[in-house]
Amino acid sequence: MKPNLQFLLDSGVTRSSIYHLLSSRPSVICSTDLRKAVEEINELGFHPLKYNFCVALLAKRGISKSLWDAKVDALKSWGCSEDVIFDAFKRQHNFMLRSPDKLNAVMQFWVKELEWDPSALLAAPDLFGFSLEKRLVPRASVVRYLLSKGLIKKSASLYTPFSLSDELSVKKYVDCYEDEAYRLLRLYQGEDTSIQCSDKL
Repeated sequence: MKPNLQFLLDSGVTRSSIYHLLSSRPSVICSTDLRKAVEEINELGFHPLKYNFCVALLAKRGISKSLWDAKVDALKSWGCSEDVIFDAFKRQHNFMLRSPDKLNAVMQFWVKELEWDPSALLAAPDLFGFSLEKRLVPRASVVRYLLSKGLIKKSASLYTPFSLSDELSVKKYVDCYEDEAYRLLRLYQGEDTSIQCSDKL
């Protein structure tokens, strides 16, 4: 451990980040291939002086190479380039901790069912952490309905409707449309699945 600790310090990793590594997963610092892992994180564009460096290191070391490659391949099968995938990883490090099945399920819903651009999803990797059944599907139904009625612009953010708390989401995408509020609330609560819109963004 001692040589690895010194290596991290020499590489510019802060003491607070090292403490986080020790308290979260000390096996990372004890690993024999720590230098290689640090090089990989550096190559992805993370700076050792920033806290997200150790978070990214924890995420990268928490996944075997074969599983990491399987996740990258799963995303690439939907037309995502490695650069786009790594950019998403830099935005949200826990994104690559999702299982290949979860990654595929979210991509399947976003691309096949909603017919939306996969790059918009990778630009907001937090969305992979949400439940399909409880959040993504019902809120997407609301968004598609509003799009079909011309109540929101096609250029509007696709991330915001899914990222807001329940209270703010209902206020912004349900309550403010008085004439459509009842229908929208049913969609939001997953009680109405009859909307079949194919608006492409």
